[in-house]
Amino acid sequence: MNKELSKKHRIRFFFMNVFAFACIFFALGLIVLNVLNLSAYRETDDILKATTLRSPIVQLELERYEQHDPSYNNRMNGAATPFRGGMSNNFNTQVILWSKEGEILNTDTLGGRFTQFQNLSLNPNSLDTIDSIEIQDTASENTAAFHSITLKNTSTANEDVAYIQVLANTNQIRSAMANFQVILILCMVLFWFLSIGVSYYLSSLSMKPILASWKQQQEFVENASHELRTPLTIIQNSLQHLFTKPTHTIIDESESIAQALTETRRLTGLTNDLLVIARNDSNQQTLHAEQIFIQPFLQELVKPFQEMAQLDQKVFLYESTVSSDATWIFDEKKIHQVMVILLDNALKYTNSGDTVKLISTLHAKEWQIDVQNTGPSISDDDKKHIFDRFYREDRSRSKETGGYGLGLAIAKQIVTEHRGTILIKDVQPKGVCFQVKLPKHALKEALSKKKNN
Repeated sequence: MNKELSKKHRIRFFFMNVFAFACIFFALGLIVLNVLNLSAYRETDDILKATTLRSPIVQLELERYEQHDPSYNNRMNGAATPFRGGMSNNFNTQVILWSKEGEILNTDTLGGRFTQFQNLSLNPNSLDTIDSIEIQDTASENTAAFHSITLKNTSTANEDVAYIQVLANTNQIRSAMANFQVILILCMVLFWFLSIGVSYYLSSLSMKPILASWKQQQEFVENASHELRTPLTIIQNSLQHLFTKPTHTIIDESESIAQALTETRRLTGLTNDLLVIARNDSNQQTLHAEQIFIQPFLQELVKPFQEMAQLDQKVFLYESTVSSDATWIFDEKKIHQVMVILLDNALKYTNSGDTVKLISTLHAKEWQIDVQNTGPSISDDDKKHIFDRFYREDRSRSKETGGYGLGLAIAKQIVTEHRGTILIKDVQPKGVCFQVKLPKHALKEALSKKKNN
């Protein structure tokens, strides 16, 4: 992936993240404001809805109007009569008595506040409902906000009073809401600017796996092309050589034919390995988990390698602490492939007289398999790349053994699919050990699904 294309993708991810953060903050702000707006006025509206003609605050105002005495409440032990529900007849709560003609009757009780309510008009079509109104004071030119409820007077005691309106001042609530809204918007803007930096970081972070995958794919193609070129060139040269000797028999050119067949077999093995890796990368491979007896599985597995070691004058040891009836859940074919890769490498990279040892140990939560050999050690730098594709510690020696550096990469893929681990460590005083650990319940769910199906 070139730098220009990478830059375009990064810019695209950046703006996508910025837009996503903006939408999240905007939606969050709307939700918070709506919830706070509803909860801020809820208590006031609930008290207004509970207001009736028998409410103390209404009765007190009617008694003041009948007595023509605005200070009537001061005669009752010098204190105002409280209104059940939390409101009292004070500056924040006011009762307006209306005539049928829409005139305010209790002007004496309102006193100096009458100038504030003289622009108020009666709305007899909105009874028993909460209204939000704003009243502008002509004297101070200030606007006051109220929530109100209008009740129809059905009592015959006060015939002049047709309607009763209770108003609760909400200036403080509205001011608090306005301040909160400003603070919320400033915070949203501030955090949105911070999200720009986060978006830039996330866009760079999101590009890393893409670039890594692209680099891995590019290296894979380059290495595969390089490995394919060699056997194809040899096959081509062998066939061209046959055309230069048209009179020769098969026996005469058996060496060239054998060389071509050898490279064809190597080419077939390479393409099969490439196909396995490609399928694993695209998640096309599936695990066929089964309950397998460990001992019979390994005993059958090591037989051909014991014979190969004997022919090469090498020592092959198999040690196991696993009981004969112990079982484990895994894909038999794939773990068999892993063991073949590890044992084959152990035999290839050892000399006559060396020892190859397979150790099987069963723990409480994992099955551990160690493949050890007393061959040459592997440097720490090589250990870091030993499971990379097409990596070979000694290319000249790998050519002799027919390796392409794909076996250990395939082994690691299979072990990872089993949610296990594979690592390499030194064996003292000489040699290396490949250690595979398969967890106990990693594929138990897959096996249960298979049984249910």
